[in-house]
Amino acid sequence: MADRIAPRASALQTRTIVVGLGNPVLGDDGVGWRVADEVEGRLRAVREAGGAIPAVEVERLGVGGLRLMEFLAGYDAAILVDAAEFPGRPLGEVRSCALDDLDCYAAGHLDSAHDASLATALALGRRLGASLPTRIQTVTVQVQRTDVFSEELTPEVEAAVPAAASAVVEMLMGTSATPDQRGSEEGAQ
Repeated sequence: MADRIAPRASALQTRTIVVGLGNPVLGDDGVGWRVADEVEGRLRAVREAGGAIPAVEVERLGVGGLRLMEFLAGYDAAILVDAAEFPGRPLGEVRSCALDDLDCYAAGHLDSAHDASLATALALGRRLGASLPTRIQTVTVQVQRTDVFSEELTPEVEAAVPAAASAVVEMLMGTSATPDQRGSEEGAQ
């Protein structure tokens, strides 16, 4: 952990990470990983076409709280993609917002019952002098169940993957001035 908490060598180079969260063998809980795959493919296509893309790393993790905070150390910005089970929202709805604006009943990986919440972990890390992202954004996809053993996403959640990937790419490319909320009509595309 010490090497990830140490200050960056160059403050001029912005380091951004996209983290697809979840478990790919628990059905819809794997949506964060699928969106990460889609984002990597889109960035690769832009790069191969000669387009400019920001310095970004894409990862897939099944951790939360303190462990996720440790992983974010050393980055200037982060985008977290995860399944969410918000009450009353339609299956497959894609939403994006700043982490601080996310409802307190966030998806399990952003706020785990088995660990300190990510907000608590980030506050602790900052108090201890960790170099953590100053900007953390989230993209969530509304799911119904994340406890079914399957490598398949439900059709509504599968259909939301392109919209979620678009939200991430827009954030990375700076085409979206601020995080926004994307309605279920976009999640169904």
